[in-house]
Amino acid sequence: MEYRDKAYWQAQAKELTIEHRLFIAGEYQEARGGESFTRINPATEQRLAEVSRAQAADVDAAVAVARLSFESGVWSEAGPSHRKAVLLRLAELMDEHREELALLETLD
Repeated sequence: MEYRDKAYWQAQAKELTIEHRLFIAGEYQEARGGESFTRINPATEQRLAEVSRAQAADVDAAVAVARLSFESGVWSEAGPSHRKAVLLRLAELMDEHREELALLETLD
């Protein structure tokens, strides 16, 4: 990985957009209760984002969708070669976005 100096990372942080909604059933959505909480950069004590606060109903909805997905067999009955291909693609995407992921983790 190429060396990036402090100025580079600070510029990247200023341009960063952080998704605040919950991701359920393949879509971003606001928390049912409409509540949020503030994520703070511990190094600067500055606000990073307001993030949707999941309530029990949001968790129940996510679990229900996950259960339907599992029971459909799309993943639970998939063969090893398909699972391997999906996981390798996930690894590729993580590698492609490694700088963004590192920045998000560092700021949080």
